Amino acid sequence: MAEIRDAYERIMGLGQEEMALLADQNTDQLGHVLMAREEAINAFISSDMGEQDKTFLEKLLCVQKMNTQLRQEARVLHQSLKEELLKVRSENKRIGGYRNGALITPLNRHVLSRKG
Repeated sequence: MAEIRDAYERIMGLGQEEMALLADQNTDQLGHVLMAREEAINAFISSDMGEQDKTFLEKLLCVQKMNTQLRQEARVLHQSLKEELLKVRSENKRIGGYRNGALITPLNRHVLSRKG
């Protein structure tokens, strides 16, 4: 029972850490936390839970709520990244438009005559 409770607490702790990383938009560490959480969930599922059905269902509902929150945070992060990419793309187009005006064209011809 204590082992199952510890596994559940680890899953919930990793979920909270994942939510904090999503809120901070820290995608570098997010992958490691996701992998650790997946391993913890797999270990929790593979453990013997014959007589703890009621406890398992309560904890499963808590995990489901957390996954809903995580999904919502991920969607917000995705939307903000999408908006930022669109903003950067429009900035690049705007700055790229100045390129043609900034080119210096020589007054004489590009090809020099050998005869002089």
